[in-house]
Amino acid sequence: MKKFAVLTLNWNGEQVLPAMIESLAEPVERLGGELIVFDNNSSDGSDEAAFLKWGDKSWFTLIKSKKNLGFAGGANKAIKDIDADIIVLANSDTVFLQNSLSLLLNAAERFPEAGIIGPRLLWPDGTLQRSLRDFPFPGNLIIEHIPFAGRKSAKNLPHTLEQKVDWLVGAVMVFRKNIFQSAGGFDEDFFFYHEETELQYRLSQQGFQSLFIPQAEVIHVEGASAKKLFGRETYLKYIQAKMKFLRKHGYTGSILFFRLFMGVLQGGRLVAGLINPALPRKDIRYTASYCRRAFFELFQRNRRDYK
Repeated sequence: MKKFAVLTLNWNGEQVLPAMIESLAEPVERLGGELIVFDNNSSDGSDEAAFLKWGDKSWFTLIKSKKNLGFAGGANKAIKDIDADIIVLANSDTVFLQNSLSLLLNAAERFPEAGIIGPRLLWPDGTLQRSLRDFPFPGNLIIEHIPFAGRKSAKNLPHTLEQKVDWLVGAVMVFRKNIFQSAGGFDEDFFFYHEETELQYRLSQQGFQSLFIPQAEVIHVEGASAKKLFGRETYLKYIQAKMKFLRKHGYTGSILFFRLFMGVLQGGRLVAGLINPALPRKDIRYTASYCRRAFFELFQRNRRDYK
């Protein structure tokens, strides 16, 4: 059994996958690990291009799926057959900076009781991408969005200290395979978005907390595959995923409170966008068309959860 394996799920990642593999090629080989690309039925040739460049390397493996299983389904299928103690599950739109992989693996050794371990995420321009979160129950979401009170939310905590949080944005997740499997893996009801949130919630219920390691830094483009799949509706999928999370783990009335809060928030964005035309040009969530779709997602009757 290898000490670790890096797994990435690819779907039409022609523009991002090469840089991701390039950033990991040297450390994976030097540290004696394996890099596995699980391709979710890409049509842009990104899988074949990766195999053409790296297929002759002993540390590289390409697995091809005949259909797009989504993030949760693809990860579960790949992880089941990985022969390694520690899994580094990384999005295809990430780039690992120097020593980041080693720092994450060292953290996994130092904290064997951790559920998920994650790095400090950066935008492509090098600025901080906030990745610390509280579980998305209505009370936490309200605190996050209220001025002054929002300072207490995990999202606004200093991203400079090693610390435990409710959950980490899942661009890079490091975990022990046995802990992942003991929790049942990802819930495949989540096709895209918040599958990592739901997993980390179940892990926390079993006593395995999420751990943030800021010394390890990874660039994250964010949403490279999602934007190709969902286009301008990407943000709407977060609404759907949060409602699915609350249906599974929320308290009595949490769906109602979530709808009311998001309705007020989105109404405020609509008004702000009408008053300041520059906002809709920068952020689709301030456009009238998006607000209309968001209200529909929140309040339509007998809506069926996406898969």
